[in-house]
Amino acid sequence: MDPVRRVNTTMPESLLRRVDLYSELNLEDRATAIRQLVAEGLRIKLQDAVLDRYRKRSMTLRQAAEMLGVTYLEMDEILRENGIPLMDDPNIARGGSAKKRRRPHAAQKRLGLRRAL
Repeated sequence: MDPVRRVNTTMPESLLRRVDLYSELNLEDRATAIRQLVAEGLRIKLQDAVLDRYRKRSMTLRQAAEMLGVTYLEMDEILRENGIPLMDDPNIARGGSAKKRRRPHAAQKRLGLRRAL
């Protein structure tokens, strides 16, 4: 279990009333309700940001899965649920734009050499 740290925050009374309503409906105390809501909100917002970057091809499937803390199969399911096709382009550069890699020349392939990228 992760270490727990106390965090103080302020929020409008109307939002606090809604948090209290959530906590009552779920039979939780206010602090637990806030932790649950923050965790769920963060999960949703992080997933949206990762999917946006994947859609723009600035992130690979592996990077997207790692950022969301899921397996490749789970990431594939998330993509399908959001109507995003699985990109089969192995040339997406790590951590950046989609740069095309040059294919090795036939002679380099036979010798097991790769052209400098």
